Amino acid sequence: MQIIEVKNQLVSTIALIDDENKILIGKRPVGKVFENLWEFPGGKVKKNETVEQALIRETKEEINIDLSKNCIAPLVFSTYENENVNIIILLFISRKWNLEPICKFHTELRWVEANNLNNYNMPPANKFLVTSLQDLLL
Repeated sequence: MQIIEVKNQLVSTIALIDDENKILIGKRPVGKVFENLWEFPGGKVKKNETVEQALIRETKEEINIDLSKNCIAPLVFSTYENENVNIIILLFISRKWNLEPICKFHTELRWVEANNLNNYNMPPANKFLVTSLQDLLL
């Protein structure tokens, strides 16, 4: 029996919710895994970094907003296995942040109503995240 080592990779993401209950999603660039698919902003948690620290860092890098740890709340997680890596996606929510989101990583950003999220092609692990978000907002 061959033992295959599976590594866990934490990914911290955010559903920013505006005053109209719309959620910000971004379109992944060409050349990246899941290119041209829509996602919630965020990214990989680095070694010696908490999931909240990663989320604050990643959102600054990707969409140029400032998040406060006090203004984010965990909502749900999802998993996805890809080439001996178990990706664990954590979805946080926030209704408060500083600065307007801008495209620094994504090719496009869009504010979407929760009931329309299913109209956007997302990576497979995001389906459960979307359902939980819709349960919260609808």
